[in-house]
Amino acid sequence: MTDAAVLTDLRRRFADDGVVHLPGVLNADWMELVHLGIRRNLSMPGPNARKLYEGTDREIYLDYLNYRVIPEFQLLVRESPVAGVVADVLGSRELWLFFEQIWIKAGGVARRTAWHQDATTWLTGGEQVCGLWITLDPLEAEHSLEFVRGSHRGTLYGGTQLDGSPYDDTAPVYPDMPRLPDIEGHREDYDIVSFPNEPGDVVLFHPACLHGGGAGPGRRRTLSLRFYGDDVVYRPTAGRPSPPYPGIASTHRAGDPLRSFWFPKVFPIHEG
Repeated sequence: MTDAAVLTDLRRRFADDGVVHLPGVLNADWMELVHLGIRRNLSMPGPNARKLYEGTDREIYLDYLNYRVIPEFQLLVRESPVAGVVADVLGSRELWLFFEQIWIKAGGVARRTAWHQDATTWLTGGEQVCGLWITLDPLEAEHSLEFVRGSHRGTLYGGTQLDGSPYDDTAPVYPDMPRLPDIEGHREDYDIVSFPNEPGDVVLFHPACLHGGGAGPGRRRTLSLRFYGDDVVYRPTAGRPSPPYPGIASTHRAGDPLRSFWFPKVFPIHEG
């Protein structure tokens, strides 16, 4: 990403909107690697694998924190354009992988994922942090990931119990924090944005940006990579963090730079 004007615009939109869509970042070879990595992950589930809304028409399979045993994910992060693009948009000299996660929605209808903010349960404080979302399946905008534009600069809510009641998407994880508003029931009150996505496109978004997965036909196979940069520090959460990262609370105080075995440095790859 060398065009200074384009990069300036992307950084402005990420800062203002909390989300940017980047078409065609990954070519067909890299997308085949994503596919193979997800297949390997499904064939050898990790200890965090689980199903949300199991047994209902909203069932979602997810797994995370398997980066160190999925060579396809390692190659993607270390050799593809992804890390360099993220570092450019965040304006960070260095970049660390926070964690990776797969989401699989199968069957004839993919139900929407509830509105939420990742930052509620993350232990990352700072602005140079993002999620990067990759889909293996082409999606129309109305079936893709949706965002409330600019919400990363507003209230941090108490989360939603994604594996809780399928009828109350505002039930908080942390009841001492503000309860999520009923965004889906009052969509007209919010500046909601989404993008059509083809395999090879990526979506970058701030973890405090309210987002949820649009409903749609068919299966949906996605890989999310979460990165952070120079200014990110350890921020204790209101309750148990997710991912939990055992030992972090014993080795870090609030405000300490977030550095640990858990978080491999991925850019620049040949330093440190």
